[in-house]
Amino acid sequence: MNLQLSDIVILLLVFVAIYSWWRNATIREQALIMAKKHCESLNLQLLEDSVAGSEWRPTWQHGQIKIKRSYKFEFSSSGIARYQGKISYLGAHKTEVWLSPHDF
Repeated sequence: MNLQLSDIVILLLVFVAIYSWWRNATIREQALIMAKKHCESLNLQLLEDSVAGSEWRPTWQHGQIKIKRSYKFEFSSSGIARYQGKISYLGAHKTEVWLSPHDF
């Protein structure tokens, strides 16, 4: 079996696509867990137990290319009103959790 350069490039691209999808899914699950913990620590309810990707972009940080990801979610303080929240990651590290102003 002789591999052509184009075969190797295609295999590499398939591998990179699968790894990127797997890594993104892992960080999304981590964001969901962190959003739940943050809401619980403030006596808030994470609605629909989900986060949704809102931003994904490569950025240059400390001499390395890292992916900046943001996930939006909704929470409630009273069980009636819905508020927006956002959790951001740089690579695999949480950088920020933002909650819109809400009533307690």
